[in-house]
Amino acid sequence: MNALSAMPPRAGFSGLVAFADDSPSAKAALETVLRRAGYAVAGFDCADDLIDSLDGLAPRAIILDLEMPGMSGFEAFCEIRRRYPANLAVPVLFFSAHYDADTRAQAEALGAADFISKDSSPMVVIEQLGRVLENAISH
Repeated sequence: MNALSAMPPRAGFSGLVAFADDSPSAKAALETVLRRAGYAVAGFDCADDLIDSLDGLAPRAIILDLEMPGMSGFEAFCEIRRRYPANLAVPVLFFSAHYDADTRAQAEALGAADFISKDSSPMVVIEQLGRVLENAISH
């Protein structure tokens, strides 16, 4: 995500977005984008830490990097759904620089709300998240 400074702060959805990404630069960029869009942020370096913290959080959405050491984004998604069945309405989005049609199909088959490319502009990330949250509210 480039040109973070070009993205003006904007009003929109609020609430907490929890995410896990092992890349310090991607984590910092995503956190900046989300905060500038008005979200509270809980960022974690690995899926295990995010999952272990969900008891104390009430996220509006969860974003998972697909490729992390230890538990992958797909494995984390399944573990979140298994451990927190009361939160099935919380949308989970996958975030990755590398994906193909098979990966996207697997994400959709699991029930992911969306798939965000790490190459997306900050505005696209916020627009995708906004659509997912609008969809979650309407269902």
